[in-house]
Amino acid sequence: MKKLTAFRLAWTAIVVAATSLPYLLNWFATPAGYHYTWIIPPYPEDSFGYMAWAQQAAHGAWLFTIKYTALPHKAFLFHPFFLFSGWMSALFSGNIGVVFLVMKAIGVVLFFVAFYAYVDFLGLDPIQSTAASVLVGVSSGLGGILAFSGLVSRSLAPADLWLVEMSTYWSLLWNPLFPFSLTLMLLSIYWLDRGTREARSSDLWLAGLATGVMALIHPYSLPLLFAFAIVVTVIRRRANAFGYLCRYFALALPFVTYVTVVSQINPLVARHSALGEMKSPSLVVYLLGFGLPLFFCLAALMAKWTPLFKRYYQVLLWFFLSVVFAYLPFWFQRKLVFGAHVPLCILGGIAFAMLLGWCSRSTTRRWVVIIAAVIGLPLLVATPIYLFASQAKIARANADGAYYLSNEKMEGLRFLSTHSDPNDVVFATIATSRLIPAFAGNTVVWGHWAMSIDLKERRAWLGDLFKTGSNWDDEDRSREFWGTGIQYIFADGEIKLALETYPFMLRVILKEAEKVFENDSVVIYRRRKAS
Repeated sequence: MKKLTAFRLAWTAIVVAATSLPYLLNWFATPAGYHYTWIIPPYPEDSFGYMAWAQQAAHGAWLFTIKYTALPHKAFLFHPFFLFSGWMSALFSGNIGVVFLVMKAIGVVLFFVAFYAYVDFLGLDPIQSTAASVLVGVSSGLGGILAFSGLVSRSLAPADLWLVEMSTYWSLLWNPLFPFSLTLMLLSIYWLDRGTREARSSDLWLAGLATGVMALIHPYSLPLLFAFAIVVTVIRRRANAFGYLCRYFALALPFVTYVTVVSQINPLVARHSALGEMKSPSLVVYLLGFGLPLFFCLAALMAKWTPLFKRYYQVLLWFFLSVVFAYLPFWFQRKLVFGAHVPLCILGGIAFAMLLGWCSRSTTRRWVVIIAAVIGLPLLVATPIYLFASQAKIARANADGAYYLSNEKMEGLRFLSTHSDPNDVVFATIATSRLIPAFAGNTVVWGHWAMSIDLKERRAWLGDLFKTGSNWDDEDRSREFWGTGIQYIFADGEIKLALETYPFMLRVILKEAEKVFENDSVVIYRRRKAS
């Protein structure tokens, strides 16, 4: 037992380091004259969106608005994770990206504490538990091997190469929220499993609370958890199932109801859902993304289906529901595969131990372990290594200007942060608009693929406003531009060039504005107050 405890402590520390190191290496590689944004690929818009939520909390908000649209709406979102992260940033005057990194490391530790508790409850022996822990910590699918071999097809790219939710390692690496989401999901499953098996009604209350809190921070997996709770409780408790389920739903439903009502009555949230549709790829893409743990699991089931199903059917059910629900008619289909890697790795650890058990002689077992390390380990870690290398390359190249910001741009963002109100609307390029809510806290007119609900309309509006030969005169153009609620112009890149190149832009736009900040790369204009 001491050896197992020592391994678990060491393995948790290794995974914390492996999921933090890419950020630290990118920070060390920051070019002179630049600031690191403390994000890694992919999907920088989403990372900045998370920072924008926390930025609102740092400015004192309890409920959040969507910062990537200037459409008027009231604050509506209560999100404990971003609320707490924003408070920590404000309390310690820290960079929100660094706060996220620390919070993510804490989340990784909490996940493994919950994971070890669950595999102990399931009765896994030290070999099974160790194998499952290694698999859940580093394993992915076949994407890395195929990518290194140059065999990836665009139409059948394994999901572990592009879908963050596909593997536990990538979930723990990329997103500060996901470790806590995984922990709450795992705790819900654990307490539902233990409560229904051992007739511990108190566990159903705990499971409901964990599910409810998860609804506040990451609600996509709720259909899966509800289905799991109903199936397992009915099978095990039969006549008493209703009472157990009432305990579970009594604590879960108030949180779920709040989230559901907010998403239904707020028209902006409904439009965001329509824009953010996430359909699942073909099943083959998912299967390739599960890789070696799925192979272990299938091999074990074929060899000993009856005893495995009888003892671990609830773990199989978790994985089965994740895959099936990923093809149900939800707008967030892909999100439902989140967490499926965890039960798969538990079953894979059991299968690996079975393989060793079939080897009667200790010498044979030693050779099996050696062969597994030589052949299996590269398959397990190929995708994490590929992601590590490819993400570092993208970040060091500063793709889309998302990973390193020049000192001049940071000076402009800091000016907005200290001299403007968070509710002020700032007009900037789409690329710069991604950054303003995250680093300055202001509202922008666009900048996010899903949260910029009126992006198409904004593009058309701007094109019509400044189109040569349109029916707008200068007075009307100026009135229309500033009349949309814009208070500041953050002029860099294309906007700065346009204002310097086209005199009519100066005549139309800046006639109602005053210059309040300028350096070599950025000029900030503020709308003049009405006299």
